[in-house]
Amino acid sequence: MLVNMNTLMEDAKKNNYAVGMFTAPTMPFAEAVIEAAEEMNAPVMVGQVESWRQYGDIEKYGPIMADMAKCAKVPVCLHLDHGQSLEYIMRAIRAGYTSVMADFSMLPFEENVEMVKKCVDFCHSVDISVEAMCGKMPSVYELADHPDLDIREYFSKPDELKEFVEATGADAMTVSFGTVHNMKIMQPMLDFELLKELNDATDCSLVMHGSSGVEVGQIKQAIPYGIRKINAYTKLSTAAQPAMLAEMNKSEEPLFFHELLDIAKKAMKKAVEESIKIFGNGYDFSSRVW
Repeated sequence: MLVNMNTLMEDAKKNNYAVGMFTAPTMPFAEAVIEAAEEMNAPVMVGQVESWRQYGDIEKYGPIMADMAKCAKVPVCLHLDHGQSLEYIMRAIRAGYTSVMADFSMLPFEENVEMVKKCVDFCHSVDISVEAMCGKMPSVYELADHPDLDIREYFSKPDELKEFVEATGADAMTVSFGTVHNMKIMQPMLDFELLKELNDATDCSLVMHGSSGVEVGQIKQAIPYGIRKINAYTKLSTAAQPAMLAEMNKSEEPLFFHELLDIAKKAMKKAVEESIKIFGNGYDFSSRVW
């Protein structure tokens, strides 16, 4: 069943868990995510990123993914992650997306607020949920290029978060408190004191990006502090390669491409199931009737 983000955030808040948002640049990713969610009987978010549009045309795949969500046995929100232009956000909505991230965090605070407010005013009029970001998040590549960078310079500020939500009416806010995009090697350390202050500053649902490099215990520790949506991509995407290599090394003849896709999808599906279990924070989805 296709739903917007608010529907999922309300249930997650009520039952103290976080919903997984899994980036799906191509169809095998989306299939893996939705199949895993159905087997876990858990709600899920799936979608694409504007900066990766070369991997999947939103006008082509958006309606297909929306139809997959409608046919799913569990609630599925179709989400545009890191939408960084009003034009592309509008394209996502027309393609069937029920939630968008209006990410203008690269702009000064006042301009970020102004752009997000424009998105919220329009999106709420057509029942589309809006996520935004207060503060900034570096990628692992930025840290590699600038080893002396103090990551705390990127962190969200509680007073700015409060002002941002009050000014825009955003439904969920990505906050920066120690996670890093594309983390494959080292484990980040999260500032839970800051997260508590951010949660106290607003009733808005908080979002964690860059979860793949975070230790399981820290993910679970973050959820009671208001984290209701957790993004994951690196974990499921990197699960595909070792699975394919293992099967290729065992095979005495070249594998067909569709066989490799099936191997990759099964590995990604397993990674999604593991993540859903962690994000569930002990909540029993098996008894839910959606």
